[in-house]
Amino acid sequence: MKMADALKTINRTDNGFVVMFEWAENGLLRNDYFPDVRSGEEPIPTEEEAWRLAYAFAKKTGGKCIYIFVASATDFSPVYQYREKMIVNR
Repeated sequence: MKMADALKTINRTDNGFVVMFEWAENGLLRNDYFPDVRSGEEPIPTEEEAWRLAYAFAKKTGGKCIYIFVASATDFSPVYQYREKMIVNR
């Protein structure tokens, strides 16, 4: 890793969050997320709200969307301790 990349990570301020998940289709997994910040949608403002939406989404998509977790809308890196909170949803 270059020093500049490390400093970006260290100095990063989160500019919102997205909910990431995998669609389970025909024995395969396909990654997806919401909101679609790459297309101009606004990110979810707080991590707490993102987790609330993740749980609500999981409740409605049981067995279809799995491995649901929250990530930074800036670089799509998972939030701190996401593994402890990740929703398996199978």
